[in-house]
Amino acid sequence: MKPSRIASLVCATLVTAAAQAANVNLPGGTLVIPGTSPAGASFTYTGTLTQADTIAFSQTGNPCLQSGNTYCVNGAGVIVVAGTSPVGASTGFGSWTYGALLMQISGVGTVQVWPTNAANGLGSGSPPTGLTLPTTTLAALGFPAFSQANPTITFTVADTNFGDNSESFTLTQAAAPAAVAPVPTLAEWSLGALALLVGLGGAARARRR
Repeated sequence: MKPSRIASLVCATLVTAAAQAANVNLPGGTLVIPGTSPAGASFTYTGTLTQADTIAFSQTGNPCLQSGNTYCVNGAGVIVVAGTSPVGASTGFGSWTYGALLMQISGVGTVQVWPTNAANGLGSGSPPTGLTLPTTTLAALGFPAFSQANPTITFTVADTNFGDNSESFTLTQAAAPAAVAPVPTLAEWSLGALALLVGLGGAARARRR
């Protein structure tokens, strides 16, 4: 087998793995997440979704968790309009922060999209009202390894009492990212190495003839 064909075979093996990653697109490019309902907003992802797939969007709008449009938060649950707690503060419950944006994949689990930290305004007297999620794999968001066909994706505002809430988050799709090439797995590297050895063996036999 010619060296050029060997290289092509190895590259094809690794490119096949890289091509498997896809980006999760918001339907219509935007999604409104009401702060007044525990149901949030949902859509169905068509195809097989895995932890290697990516998502990217920006958040505007600030749901308010207390009456009178107070205790309004950004996507990390950091308070941008004071209520019973001051601007720059947050309140946690369980695994989440009150008011933070949660993402759920049916059959997989739920994660908080943005951490409640100083980078997202915690402790600041003027925290950002909007946040941006750059192209990020679902694994990096905190989802475990999974493979789910046609899952439902739901975004919600983290809260336990929606009766006095108001306003909403608006998510806007980021520009289409460049193709993300995941690191090939050990099995994929092994397949490439096997193809290389087979090719070298064929080349050696050809020289002996």
